[in-house]
Amino acid sequence: MHFGLVGGFAGRSPVRQSTSGDLDRSHPILFLGIVVLAFSLLLASVVTAHASGRVGLVLTAEDYQKLPKSSIGTKRGAEIAEALKARGFDVIVSPNPTNATARASLRDFAAKAEGADLALIVLIGHGIAWSGQTFFLATNTEIGRAADLLSRALSTTNMAQIAARAQTGGVFFFMTSPTFENAIEGLDARPQFTSEIPKNAVTAFSSSARIPVSRIDAAGEQAADALAKLLQQPSPSLSEAVKVASSGNLGAVFGQVQEVNLAKPAAAPAPAPQTVASTSPQAVPVLQKSEDIEGRLEAERRAREQAESRARDEQLRAERAQAEVMKAQADAKKAQADVERAQADAEKAKQEAKRVEAEAQIAAAQAEGLRHASVAPSVEDPQLGQRQRRLIQQRLRDLGLYTGPIDAIMGPLTREAIMGYQKSRNASVTGYLTPEQYDALLPKEMQ
Repeated sequence: MHFGLVGGFAGRSPVRQSTSGDLDRSHPILFLGIVVLAFSLLLASVVTAHASGRVGLVLTAEDYQKLPKSSIGTKRGAEIAEALKARGFDVIVSPNPTNATARASLRDFAAKAEGADLALIVLIGHGIAWSGQTFFLATNTEIGRAADLLSRALSTTNMAQIAARAQTGGVFFFMTSPTFENAIEGLDARPQFTSEIPKNAVTAFSSSARIPVSRIDAAGEQAADALAKLLQQPSPSLSEAVKVASSGNLGAVFGQVQEVNLAKPAAAPAPAPQTVASTSPQAVPVLQKSEDIEGRLEAERRAREQAESRARDEQLRAERAQAEVMKAQADAKKAQADVERAQADAEKAKQEAKRVEAEAQIAAAQAEGLRHASVAPSVEDPQLGQRQRRLIQQRLRDLGLYTGPIDAIMGPLTREAIMGYQKSRNASVTGYLTPEQYDALLPKEMQ
């Protein structure tokens, strides 16, 4: 392109060039059409290069506000990011992100991953699993119950779907285990991934059920160090990266590993210079064509943004619905526990009422016995041996009055049976046998 065009477009007075072969800048429509065409070609080349390139996202959380510090650190994340950049990746790096910052970085990454050759996400920091998903905890994460993870942490399941927008995607999570001030029911330090796995993306965790909980932090640190060293090798592959990221296959891997060379691709040949075949007014349709291209690009961009906005809204609605379900389940469980506790308290009160009633009856009988003691003396317990006491209990049982054990203990049950015997004889109800009642209950030959 003739550099004189730039000068004329910058505001200098148009000068007709008489030299043969120079462009006539006195035709502003022709000039503008050529500029727009050049810009459109440049834009198309940038879009094509971007869509076929490599993109990466590195989120490293170390200094937590409400949780203990992660042992891996942001330095290791920076090393991995630099190694990816050296291999031709367009990398977004976010050290110690808050929840909002991490989500914003993920949105930017999602736009870049669309149609790319390879998209990799590297996560370093605290991780926790719940309800079939594993969550990356941002530095300001603070949860009171498991359902809070849906809005206050980032799901690796969603990240895998975003990485799958590229031809090949991968998520590497170097996990450390958080310690919460109060125990939260349902959380697991081991990774979970029960959702549908994208066919073109793999997710690798440095931890698994094969690694003891006490070794999770050390395993994550060693795996992150191994990946940083692997990326410094001349020609590493994606399968090798998955192997070292999963603690030498001791960690958990979900999805199919594609054999992709992570070496820096060769530089693309420079595009051939564009020439203008004619200076006639026929260049005007080129302007219209470039405007059509820009219009389509703008329409596609708006459609993509609207689709992403709708997807985010649907996800938020789903997360809110799931949170409400979890809350309802927790409330129902608490209500059930309250009902069971109330039933237990009612049963206990019932038993206590029976005991008090029995004691009251015995006390009344004793009082009645004392009142009639001068009239009808009773047979005292010390006068009876164990054999006589057992015989009394046996005889009362034969009469259907005694339901307790034959243990020679003149307790409440025995006294109640004696009172029943006395009522049947229309005698004073005292719970203590008079000599006459004793002889009637136990004839001489039984005594």
